[in-house]
Amino acid sequence: MTRTAMPAQILAKAALLALGGGLLLVVASLFATGRVTGLDPAILLWMRRHTGDHGWLIAFSRVVTVMGNNATLWIATAVAIAVCAIRRRWQWCTYLTGTTAGGAVIISAIKTAVGRPRPTVVSHLVDVQTASFPSGHAMDSAFVYGSIAIAIVAGADGGRRWNLVVVAAMLLVFAIGASRIVLGVHWPTDVAAGWAIGLCWTATVTRVFARWIGGGSPTFGKQTLRVSEPK
Repeated sequence: MTRTAMPAQILAKAALLALGGGLLLVVASLFATGRVTGLDPAILLWMRRHTGDHGWLIAFSRVVTVMGNNATLWIATAVAIAVCAIRRRWQWCTYLTGTTAGGAVIISAIKTAVGRPRPTVVSHLVDVQTASFPSGHAMDSAFVYGSIAIAIVAGADGGRRWNLVVVAAMLLVFAIGASRIVLGVHWPTDVAAGWAIGLCWTATVTRVFARWIGGGSPTFGKQTLRVSEPK
């Protein structure tokens, strides 16, 4: 497998995930507009009956959800950009900055436009202030950790082991979103929409970026970066 082919495969997988996420978004939008109302509270009530307000799953969710807090995500982005800057990979600095900043604007606009109230059928086990739809933790973690994983894979020497970076990022994103349901602060469809929008945004920006640094080619990787990186 060539160094340019591997990140292209990662991108293809991200696009497939985004396609599936788009279908979830369609379903989630029905819930957000009130056309479907039964499944969301049923899932929350079932979850709380099995977890209670305490226990190992609640404790685990409290820890995992911190990984999706704004402060944590901005720190992760800043560190990733700093590493790229130290290695003089300015294009990747632009990629990470654009993905994160653009995603932040999108979620703020959607939350304001939809204005969906937080769940009230179960108690909130962490403090929340903003609107419910979509889940900021689910969406933000999708494009932050997703873009960082893609940057790591594209800058690596190659090898299937780097696919584990993307798998680990996706597992973390899933865990963060699920934690919001366990803690009772989001409807399940808020989380599904957050995953969908976050993955779609990441796939879109990555595709555009790949064509930009690849001169129109949808593949990219370490060889491509070497063309434009300072010696």
